[in-house]
Amino acid sequence: MRPTVVLLLVLGIVLGPGYYAYCMLISGQTIRTIAMTERATRWTTADGSILRFSNGLAYKPVSLLLTPEMNSVMFRLDFNLEGGAAAQPKGSLQYQASLADFDQTILEHPIQLQSSDSTTQTVDVGPLDIPYAADYMFLLVETGKVATPAKVHLSVIENMKTPVMSIVWTGMGLVIAALIFSLRDVIRVATRQGTSR
Repeated sequence: MRPTVVLLLVLGIVLGPGYYAYCMLISGQTIRTIAMTERATRWTTADGSILRFSNGLAYKPVSLLLTPEMNSVMFRLDFNLEGGAAAQPKGSLQYQASLADFDQTILEHPIQLQSSDSTTQTVDVGPLDIPYAADYMFLLVETGKVATPAKVHLSVIENMKTPVMSIVWTGMGLVIAALIFSLRDVIRVATRQGTSR
């Protein structure tokens, strides 16, 4: 492989998948982890209002003080399916995660877990930018059939780096270009060997 092709490939991997993985998996700092275990069809919030859920059970709402200095913020949900995945209904397990400021929802994220997958599954919600400092409410609702409730841990991660997608796509373009040049070189060598016989 020619040095220029190797350089293209390395630059492409660093700018494409490498940069994206850094932003989504490595950047940021976990500032709080909360075990979500209690579930009910209605909850009373800190301000005294009552939340009712007719379409499924909701985990106890979590109150979070969030500020713009924490931007970007991501929520990581670790689901542990008690009794193993075999104890769950076949197909997907459906949840709805949301973040609200009083009665205004600023984030909604549907979640589907595959019951045939691992008993421990992780879902990232966000990242998003917090517009102003306030006590926000994080809510997780079961919207589908769940035979055995999952143990859920919510992690709040601050200062996540949001990937600039133009950089990611540039990196992927360099990787593709390196692969095309490599394939072209292989075809040329094979053609020369064929004509020299």
